Amino acid sequence: MRWSVVRLIAAREVRDQLRDRRTLFLILGLPVLMYPLFVGVGVLFVNALKEKKLVVGVVGAKHLPKSELDLTPVAGGAVGTAHQMQTYPPLFGPDEQFAAAYSATALDTVPMTTKTLPAATDEELRKQHLDTRGVDAIIVIGPDTAAMLDRGERPKIRILARDGEENSKLAGQRATSVLQRWSDDVKVARFARRGLPADFDRPIDIRDPLSEKTTEKKIADDLRDMLVKVIPFLLVMWMLTGAIYPAIDMTAGEKERGTMETLLISPAERTEIVAGKFLATTCFSFGTAMWNVLLMLVAVAVAPLLAPGLFGHGLISLSGLAACVLAAIPLATLFAALALSLGIFARSTKEGNYYMVPLFFVVLPLAYWSMTPGIELDGFTRWVPLANALLFQQRLMSVRSDAFPWQHVPAVFGSLSLCVALALWAAVRQFHREGVLFREGESGGKGGWSLFGKK
Repeated sequence: MRWSVVRLIAAREVRDQLRDRRTLFLILGLPVLMYPLFVGVGVLFVNALKEKKLVVGVVGAKHLPKSELDLTPVAGGAVGTAHQMQTYPPLFGPDEQFAAAYSATALDTVPMTTKTLPAATDEELRKQHLDTRGVDAIIVIGPDTAAMLDRGERPKIRILARDGEENSKLAGQRATSVLQRWSDDVKVARFARRGLPADFDRPIDIRDPLSEKTTEKKIADDLRDMLVKVIPFLLVMWMLTGAIYPAIDMTAGEKERGTMETLLISPAERTEIVAGKFLATTCFSFGTAMWNVLLMLVAVAVAPLLAPGLFGHGLISLSGLAACVLAAIPLATLFAALALSLGIFARSTKEGNYYMVPLFFVVLPLAYWSMTPGIELDGFTRWVPLANALLFQQRLMSVRSDAFPWQHVPAVFGSLSLCVALALWAAVRQFHREGVLFREGESGGKGGWSLFGKK
């Protein structure tokens, strides 16, 4: 194989693709449009949540224990002085809304208001208020709630909601969360009345990694875990897109334009032609990944300006992101080889697009599988093509203190190299079959051509 000829063919293919506006739009222009669109949708979603109001109806608020003190419970159940701790905390404030200590948290982005409802049966409450969408959920407080608390018993507070409706489900969850926080402080007051410490029901002080983190840090950790899985997935999909369209144009497109014959009668060997087209397709596939990473870095730079409190923590390892880009090279070669081997079999660009659909059906399940919670590189996953590369990239970007699993790297790149070699072998085999290169009107029936030979 003459590498000078390979470089010449690759340069010619790259130059031709750069002149194709459709390819440039799909590879460069579409990501520029998509990322701002994603950000805009996210902003609209957040604004919609802020404008949405959940209404919770309350039945029997007068049956709650009366509190003579204006208490402000804090997290963990500590309420203040011993005298204050013996007084049940108020669930509602003077404005008949939930006390701010129980209803306002960093995770509750949707405003929630309460509405006093007259006493009625559960069926009547559903028909008159839930089914008519007057309220999203209803809290029903029994008439003997205060008396049962004074006797040391456990009164029941019911929550009614509409089945299968998102707003009602969210309102029910928010109301349950409020009642649980209020119940924790009621428990503290009950302990204080019996001369017991507030942490009497916690015989062991368990310090887990999440207990000492702020709410903002927990949100940042969840966001980081999501980005570590989503970024490799996005890179894979864009690299696949960046390989498919140039590969189709270099193979089926040349058949349509009639330039394939000119290339085949040149002094270049068939293997050199495949190698040149393979290098050009790989460049476009990897260049698409680089372009998307650049757009992601712009988004990471802009994110702290939009939400400085949330993005003040290290979400991903930038050095790991750079290594992730380098690890994308084997994936770019794999997609280029697969796209070429399928594209050369097509008679037209339209048919080439049809042949690429099964490639998506193979790539998507493996990519989704790599995003499964808890899955990592091990003795089995390191041999699964594509999924092993995605898991390797996820590990590179993770901000972790444990040792990097370098022992799995040879298997990852070895399996990818084997797949690339097989795909290139299939492409070269197709280029050596005159019937595949110049077929025009064969039907798919008896005597037609299959991917690896004549039927």
